[in-house]
Amino acid sequence: MPVFAGRKGPKMPRIRSISIFGDSILRGVVLNTETRRYSVSDCIGIDSIADMYSIEITNHSRFGCTIERSYEYIRKHLARGGRADTVLLELGGNDCDFNWAEVAARPDAEHFPRTPIERFVSVYRAIIDTLRKQGIIPVLSNLPPLCPERYLDWVCRDGLDRERILGWLGSITAIYRFQENYSRTVDCIAEEAGCKCIDLRGAFLRHRRVEQFFCEDGIHPNYAGQGLIRGALIDTLNNYKGVIYA
Repeated sequence: MPVFAGRKGPKMPRIRSISIFGDSILRGVVLNTETRRYSVSDCIGIDSIADMYSIEITNHSRFGCTIERSYEYIRKHLARGGRADTVLLELGGNDCDFNWAEVAARPDAEHFPRTPIERFVSVYRAIIDTLRKQGIIPVLSNLPPLCPERYLDWVCRDGLDRERILGWLGSITAIYRFQENYSRTVDCIAEEAGCKCIDLRGAFLRHRRVEQFFCEDGIHPNYAGQGLIRGALIDTLNNYKGVIYA
């Protein structure tokens, strides 16, 4: 992972509108244990947070979104005249994932994440630069952790060979480390660019039994986990009262 030199950014002006571009985490996606189908929950309560602080918040997060796709959505949004005082970016959870079917089929081969880390950094920097050129304040978010055992069980639920995947991984904890690397990289990008970074990961890791906050798939926060996300967003707004909102 590249080492970035930290620097302080300029004082953030007050904002009255926020656009969110992210993946299923901030979309509020949860897994129904009985039906094994995904749906959207309102436990984060984006609309109620907007009402609390008299801020307009528009959530453009999409299930399965990678950083490349988000950059495409952001550019189209701006080209159509979409504007906000700040954009909250929550990205990386899908970028660090692998094609597990290919891994199971060829465990002796080399496999790469959906977005290699170098490309992830490059595109993230480009997004920040694009937003700033439009006079928009970028705010980043790191990633909630995951539960590797649950996640691997979910990946293999339809018959993928778990032992072959484990043979390639070397250890079940490798899944956690891959994802952790992308989250730490977001922290580094934020430090380098002088952007505020919301510590969603810390909101979960402060608890001893992190698994209680996740769905059966090990990656999507359940209703209680979404409550932690809500708390982190509110804490951020409280800490920046009079600075990032009126």
